[in-house]
Formats: sequence, structure tokens, C-alpha cells
Amino acid sequence: MGKMKARFWRYAYSTLRRTLRKWYRRLFGIRKQPQPPKPIKQSENTPLTDADYEYFFMQLLEGVEHGWRQEQVLRVFEALAERTDVEVWIAWLRGFGEKLLASQSPNRQLATRMVHLGDVGCGEFGDIAKEIGIKLLARAPQSYQDSNSLLDPGDPQEAQAWFYQGIQQFNNGDYQAAIVSYDKALAILPEAHEVWYNRANALFKLGRTYDAIASYDKALQYKQDKSDAWNNRGNALFKIGRSEEAIYSYDKALEIQPNYQQAWYNRGVALGHVGRLEEAIASYDKAVAIEPKDDQAWFNRGLVLGNLGRLEDAIASWDKALTLQPDRYEAWYNRSVALSNLGRSEEAIDSWNKAQALKPE
Repeated sequence: MGKMKARFWRYAYSTLRRTLRKWYRRLFGIRKQPQPPKPIKQSENTPLTDADYEYFFMQLLEGVEHGWRQEQVLRVFEALAERTDVEVWIAWLRGFGEKLLASQSPNRQLATRMVHLGDVGCGEFGDIAKEIGIKLLARAPQSYQDSNSLLDPGDPQEAQAWFYQGIQQFNNGDYQAAIVSYDKALAILPEAHEVWYNRANALFKLGRTYDAIASYDKALQYKQDKSDAWNNRGNALFKIGRSEEAIYSYDKALEIQPNYQQAWYNRGVALGHVGRLEEAIASYDKAVAIEPKDDQAWFNRGLVLGNLGRLEDAIASWDKALTLQPDRYEAWYNRSVALSNLGRSEEAIDSWNKAQALKPE
């Protein structure tokens, strides 16, 4: 039993390290959770009108602006699946885009939000929304202005064009070309915080971590309350082993956005790495309170609880992870060893068998 227990903790630690390597690559996270769209008071079988589509589309844009990820956007489509389908949404969106492009109104804020929706990554619908948004911004007589403004009034349109070209190159995986485009935008507008931020993301993707940190610092120099920059700076710092500085960056992000789920998760990872296990659990608790379907947070929480000897709590946490993702062999394996250490042999064997069926080697 002693050998099995030692094997468990060695395996748990190695699993956590592999998990960390996957998760500090995640640059984009949730900021705050807006309320879901209110249902239209109609019969469930009533077909959606153009006004209904526009209503739900605006709710999508609002949600993304407040931090919705791909999963949350797709839930809106799932919720409306009985009344429409994606193809009809797309047909409506194309018509809606034609009307916007035919209008003389600049619609800069709407265009910016449509670009943000496309950046979430929700398939063809998001791609079309982004394409329309970029066309609207490109024809604007001057740079767009809203709460997330990149450019100042009167700045050259050329900088905006380089910026959006960089975004497109980044989304296509051409990170080096994106950096070149961002640098051209910065040559025109050296204080554009959003360009510095996106440049840092591209550098991070290329593994140029120190350069990414310097670019995040420039973004924060010009906009100190940019929570995403603090969070992603923390990811970069964690990657090079500067965990305490990473925790400070996550704390700064959370001062700005207390419901920033990804920052709570990342903070839990970093705290666990430096041995501050009780604080790590508290961070994971915050993360799963905001996003209960984050199976990775539940899994990592179980590892930390296991390291504290709280095996019953660890099993409960892995059970939550397995409810969300039943094919997690690591969770079944860790669960089996914890059950064995608690003397619950039959349950341990059952969990072991499930782990082995999923990962025979």
C-alpha cells in the first residue's frame, strides 16, 4: 500500500506538471459573466423573426464584450436549436451585414463587437460577423472610438488597417507576420495599448516569452486597467518559472475584474506550484463557482486536496471532473489510488479498470 501511495503522489505531481504546460498556453479567458439573454415571450414553436435574430445577435455581442468564451456563445445557439439552426442564422447575418454596409452610419462600436465575436471562434457565423465588422471599420473616415478604443480621434486609418491585418494573421496562425503588422501599426501609433497587447500574444505563441512580457508591460504602461494583459503577463511569467511574480499579475487582473474565471484558475495553478496549497484550493473554488463546468479546475483542485491528505474531498472533486468529462483517465486513476488508501478496495478496482480501459498503457 505504501508503494501504491508513493506512486500516486509521483503520478499526481507529473500529471499536474503536464496539465500546467497545457494551460499556461491559454491566453484568452473570461472577464466577467453577464446575465444570459432574456427569452422572448413567444411560443417555443413560433419561428424567429428578423427582430428576434437581431435581439439575440446583440445579446451575443454584449456577452462576448463582457467575456463570454466559445462555449458560452455556442450555448445560445443550442438553446435556440428547436426554433432555428445555424444556417438560417448565417443567412440572416449576411442580410444584416448588407444593410449595415449600405448604411451611411459608421457603426464603429457595433463593428468592433462583431470583430470580437469572430475572435472567440464560433465557426462560420463568427467568421462572417468578423468579416462584416472589419469592412465597416475599414471604411470609417477615422478610427473607431468606444470603451475599448484602439486609436485616438484623427489618427491615420493606416494604423487601424495594419492592426486588423495583424489580427487576421494571428488567427491564421502566422504569428511572425502578425508581429510585423503590429510593428507597422506601432510605428504610427506607439502608444496604442491594444496593439502592444496583441503583439505580446503573438510573441508568446512563438515562444519568445521574455519579449512577450516586455510587450505586455508596454500595453500596461498605456492602459493599467487592462485585466487581460495582467492575466497573460502572469502566464508568461509562470512559463519562465517566475511564479510569485505571476501570482502578483493574476492578483492585479482580479483587482480589475473580480469575476475573471481564467485568472482565478491560473492563480490556483501558480499557487499550487509554489506550495501554497490552501490558497490554491481557494482560487480553484472561485474558478468553479464562476464556471462550474470547468472540468480542468475540478481535476486540479482534486490534486491539491490529495496533496493535503484530504482524500474524500479529492475524490469528490474528481467526481465532478468526471461528470463533465467521463473519459479523463487521469481522474479515474487518481480516484482509484485515493479510494485504495481509504480502504475502499472494490471501488478502487472499479476506478482502476475504467482508467485502464481508457489508457491501457
